[in-house]
Amino acid sequence: MTIESTRQAWARYVSTGLIDGSLLREPVLRAWERAHELGANPKAAKPERLSERDTERLLEQQQALITAARPYMEVLFRAVGLERHAVTLGDPNAVVLSTLGDEVSLYGPKRWLPGPGSLMSEEVCGTNGLGTPLATSGYFEVEGPEHFIGVFHPFTCQGIPIRDAGGKVTGALCTSLRLQVASSRLQDMLVCAAHGIEAELLLRQLESDIREVLAAPGDEQSLRVLREEVDRQRESSREGLRMAARQATVSRFEHALRLLKLAEETVQHIRHRALVWRTLASLEEGQRRPVVLTELVRELLGLLREEALRQQVELVLGEQEPVHVEADALVLSRQLLHAALQALTLAGPGGAVRIDVRLESLLLVGRATFLPLPAPKHAQVAPLPQSVTSPAIRPGEERVPLFWCAW
Repeated sequence: MTIESTRQAWARYVSTGLIDGSLLREPVLRAWERAHELGANPKAAKPERLSERDTERLLEQQQALITAARPYMEVLFRAVGLERHAVTLGDPNAVVLSTLGDEVSLYGPKRWLPGPGSLMSEEVCGTNGLGTPLATSGYFEVEGPEHFIGVFHPFTCQGIPIRDAGGKVTGALCTSLRLQVASSRLQDMLVCAAHGIEAELLLRQLESDIREVLAAPGDEQSLRVLREEVDRQRESSREGLRMAARQATVSRFEHALRLLKLAEETVQHIRHRALVWRTLASLEEGQRRPVVLTELVRELLGLLREEALRQQVELVLGEQEPVHVEADALVLSRQLLHAALQALTLAGPGGAVRIDVRLESLLLVGRATFLPLPAPKHAQVAPLPQSVTSPAIRPGEERVPLFWCAW
């Protein structure tokens, strides 16, 4: 499908009320059908808004999300550069909570940014970069006339939901550019930002639970809540099970102290994870230094485990040679992230991604390969592997290497 065919489909719909599916991408077709059923107006001049009082009340209720998202929105805003653009945060109902944008878009005579309180759900605005990711519970890209409302046609938008610790959608993040070209780099950054915000929210909740236990270490309810939060974050429940077994033989106070220690360790892990996600979402660069490619890949996969679960893709570790390379760890990490995300998309629901790290001695390069393995019922053409290479350090010449924990 092309931009021109989509423009024709929109014009035909506005004049006849009929949707020509042959002119639209399938996900956009489904979104238009939902918007049509919900009664969205394609000729609307601008989104509807909450009252000023209701907006103030909503912003107060969502302050934790707004605060957690702000640093990541600033990273995205700086990354886009001088183009006319915006970064928007919405609540679970696609009501705008916060917006960052260039001066002209925010304050100019032709201001176009929907401000706080604007209603961006598909019911009101049809297909758009905030409401549609929430409607589909996943990343969504809307280019130009794929927007249901004509006033949004000059923009390309990319959006992604934000979830809480239990997987429930708690908001959405969206970028909008006055360019009809989508950026895979922006998609990677949105994934990183969404996971970073989720880590920040989880960190705040866990720290709040810890404070409650410290205030009343023997309180059964506060201990149970903290225990559930910690268990949710452990890669394995074995430590939690051992703690439960010991609980019968120790005092309630001693059990609380042990749980608090484990919670503090989890807090440090989440804080580190949030920092890595924010770094990945940025355009920062470092210096070329020795890097353990194998360890970098392993920790990246640890970060992507939740994303793989959401996309229903299994991560399979294949050959993992101890490969040392000379690289900028920040740049290399983003290259690995992009290759991994591409492989997850190519594998699709029910598929798998095999990850191999090898030293290619003849070329003296380290290679990380992400091989998409779609489920048999979805496999028509075998997808190409996604690979990242970096100059290797000769065996015996390795120096003290770096990976995530050294940032």
